[in-house]
Amino acid sequence: MGRRAKRNDDDDELELDPELEFDEDLDEDFDEDFEDDGDGEPDDDADHDFDESVRESVVRGKVRKERPLKSWSDRAVLQAAGGVTGPECLVVLTHGTRLASELRQLRPDLRFSFFTTEHFFARTLHSFHSDAGQSGGVTIHCAADPPPGPFQTILFPTLAGDSSEVAQEMFQALHTRLVPGGRLIVSTNAAKGHWIDSQLKALCSRVEQQKFDRGHVFTAWKSAELKKLRGFRSRFDFRHLDRVLIVETRPGVFSHRRLDGGARALIRALSLVRDANPPGREVLGIVEMGCGGGAVSAAAAVSFPAARVLAIDSDARAVECTAQTARLNDLSRIQVQLDSEGQVPDAGQWDLLLGNPPYYSDFRIAELFLQAARKALRPGGQVLIVTKPVEWQEARMKQLFQNVQAYKFGEYTVFRGEARRS
Repeated sequence: MGRRAKRNDDDDELELDPELEFDEDLDEDFDEDFEDDGDGEPDDDADHDFDESVRESVVRGKVRKERPLKSWSDRAVLQAAGGVTGPECLVVLTHGTRLASELRQLRPDLRFSFFTTEHFFARTLHSFHSDAGQSGGVTIHCAADPPPGPFQTILFPTLAGDSSEVAQEMFQALHTRLVPGGRLIVSTNAAKGHWIDSQLKALCSRVEQQKFDRGHVFTAWKSAELKKLRGFRSRFDFRHLDRVLIVETRPGVFSHRRLDGGARALIRALSLVRDANPPGREVLGIVEMGCGGGAVSAAAAVSFPAARVLAIDSDARAVECTAQTARLNDLSRIQVQLDSEGQVPDAGQWDLLLGNPPYYSDFRIAELFLQAARKALRPGGQVLIVTKPVEWQEARMKQLFQNVQAYKFGEYTVFRGEARRS
């Protein structure tokens, strides 16, 4: 789900580097998991001398050990934080959350605001920072955009391979959140730092760069407000039945600027449900897992005009875009929900669940979608899942559902199954 579910073919990258994957733990016993790092880099680092000893913390009455930071970009930002000014400091977390605890230990004098668009990361932060929201304590923001501030310092660790357009939009947004004279500190493990340097210099008159064996650290000072803000949102349209539907997306949202082939196949497969439904059995409740910009939810709302459609995604930007797509098309029966656990309200009452799960994470997110369908659907309710790799999906569908069938739509396969009857 969310912004890293799949990458657009035309999406530029900062540097050539193997694509990174979220280290998302979907186990039911979430409280037993370590605070997430999400990077998977080696522990060794010749450039910085950090205290990487394992620490203990008490969370919800349990003593657990916290592993040291593994991401070079996180460690670089942590070192830079030793000399920053405050009191208000914003930290952007896009690849993991463990940096938050290290920063609070290093600089207890600062008031930290931690920002992420990912609901999974927000849940992790709340589990480790129980004082969030209390007077004088840390604040946690899971939203489509950073909190307004203003902030004296903003810390933003990045990784090689990140989307350049997401970074551009974030740099601009963070600049607007700084006080005059405030500092934006950006780290990267990319071998070359020319691109980030040029982007920051387009926003700030003063930018300093530190080069290390394993990356770069940039410090940019805000001298004045920007005269003009660049727009990063995009809209595209597609025809479905008798409607032309408009979809709003933005960088990091699946699928940005165009209708993804898997989403198109899933939309075409909606006819399978209409044709299979017996007379008198109207589809009144539809769930889409991993809604992205909301194209599939909009098509479902048009296909079944009497149905309530619930669009779920783990990324706050995707949820925001889907809500805007619903408004643009006057589809008031579409509701949105930010969730990374596969929690669907009104369990056992839905008629149809739609999903286009990502291919990374060893099918863990695909499993999450299927388990959500198993719990959400009424007996006989239908699930439609689109995929390219078919073996795992077909085998698992047949384990969990009945009357499973496969339908080819170009290079994609849509599996349709029914919730088992008691």
